[in-house]
Amino acid sequence: MKRFSIVNNGYNIDEVNNFIDIVIKKLEKLSADNNNYLLQLEELKKQVANNQVQKDNKESDQRIAKALIAAQETTDRMKALAREEADLILKEAKENANAIVHEALVNAQKTEQEYQLLKKDYNVYKAQIESLIKAQLELLKDNNIDLK
Repeated sequence: MKRFSIVNNGYNIDEVNNFIDIVIKKLEKLSADNNNYLLQLEELKKQVANNQVQKDNKESDQRIAKALIAAQETTDRMKALAREEADLILKEAKENANAIVHEALVNAQKTEQEYQLLKKDYNVYKAQIESLIKAQLELLKDNNIDLK
C-alpha cells in the first residue's frame, strides 16, 4: 500500500497526484496492451480464415487452430491479470482516499473545537474588560474632581 507524507492540511497533494498519475498510466498501458492483443487475435482469426480457404493441409489448419487457441488463452490471461492489477490499484487508491478524507474530517473537527474555545475565551475577556471599564467610569463619576 502506498504511503504519503503528511503535511499541515493532510497528505502531500503532489504525492497523491503523482500516485494517481501512475495509476492512470498503468491503466492506460494495460488498456492499450489489451487492445493490441485483441487486434492480434483478429488478425490471427483472419489468417486462419484465409489459410483454411487456401490450404487443404490438415496439419497446417490444426497448427493455426492451436495457435489461435493459444493466442486466445494468452489474451484471456492478460485480461484477467490486467483486471486484477487494476482492481488492486483502485482498491489501494480508494483506501488512501478514505484515509485522507478521514484525516481531513478529524482535523476539521479539531479546528472547530479550537475555534469554539477561542470564541468562548474572547467573550470572557471582552466581558471582563467591559466590566473593568464600567468600574473605572463609576470611580471617575464618584470622585468627580473638578480640576479647573
